[in-house]
Amino acid sequence: MSYRKGRLTGAVRVIAAAIFSVVIIFALAPPAAAHTALTETSPEDGSQIDTAPSEIQLQFSEAILTVGANIVVQGPDSREYQEGKPQIVQDKVTQPLKPLGPSGEYRVEIRVVADDGHPNPFGMRFTLTKPGPAAGGAQAVGPGLTALRPVPTGSENNAPRWAPWLAVAATLILVSGAVLFGRRATHGLD
Repeated sequence: MSYRKGRLTGAVRVIAAAIFSVVIIFALAPPAAAHTALTETSPEDGSQIDTAPSEIQLQFSEAILTVGANIVVQGPDSREYQEGKPQIVQDKVTQPLKPLGPSGEYRVEIRVVADDGHPNPFGMRFTLTKPGPAAGGAQAVGPGLTALRPVPTGSENNAPRWAPWLAVAATLILVSGAVLFGRRATHGLD
């Protein structure tokens, strides 16, 4: 009887250790929803404007690192219109532009590194309804003359949808390993 009691106690210890490990892992893991979100842009994402801007202004939900940022502005003529590196101050990013060209849709590809070190990709578009200065159109609107407008987003969380499943899989692997270890450790007690 004491042999079975010792074996049962060993199994209970292994299961308790596995549960304790899982609780500690989840308590110390950073929350998945803490990713940076793009909250405002100028020009507004999806907007139609008739005067070419001289810069793109972006506002994020948290501070951005000054390294690793890259912004590409591609016009309807497939040319790139960004000029120099993005200027970053806390949660605000400004990308100077070359004089814009033909009317049409301009795509903006954004990659910034959040304060927590995670790289975050974003994108936006705006349509220039009249040709810009590079195409013989009106001069660009100067800095500070365009106001930031909110980006219509449904959620502040841009974490991948599979992230919680990864946590579940890791937990199952840890628990399975703990159970197998416990079985091997108590196997010699027969």
